[in-house]
Amino acid sequence: MSDPVFCVNHPNVPTSLRCNRCGSPICSRCALRTPVGYRCKSCVKHQQTVFYNALWYDYVIAGAIALGISVIAQVILVVLPFFLLAMFAGPLVGWLIFELARRATGKRRGPFMGVVVAACITLVGLPALFILLIGQDFTGLLVNGIYLALAAGSAFVWLRVDQR
Repeated sequence: MSDPVFCVNHPNVPTSLRCNRCGSPICSRCALRTPVGYRCKSCVKHQQTVFYNALWYDYVIAGAIALGISVIAQVILVVLPFFLLAMFAGPLVGWLIFELARRATGKRRGPFMGVVVAACITLVGLPALFILLIGQDFTGLLVNGIYLALAAGSAFVWLRVDQR
């Protein structure tokens, strides 16, 4: 019988599982299931960073697109504060920002592209939320809140899972 092997991240946890890429012993908490077997978190992280090729100015371009489209969408939403408009416009605006940002940046991807775009969408919507809150227009506040959550969330998710 051989000596027990312990997880590289949890030295008190014995394991018989190893990363199929680097061979490090990993426990069930550290193992990430991939299509080719279990891998440690550092190997998965290293593998994912290979796909990121965005340049610093791609974040500026994506942010500018998000700000521009968000201003237009926010003005339309303030003029026409309908619940259904927010429900459909939110994901649509998020997708539109994703698609335009993707094309404008030459389809380059970055780990924080979704965060930058979601932050820009939220930044544009916060003054409207503040004004509606002060004016005690709770219906408008709800509509704008739903729109912001859907638009920012949609753009973030599209930019995060973009596999094209």
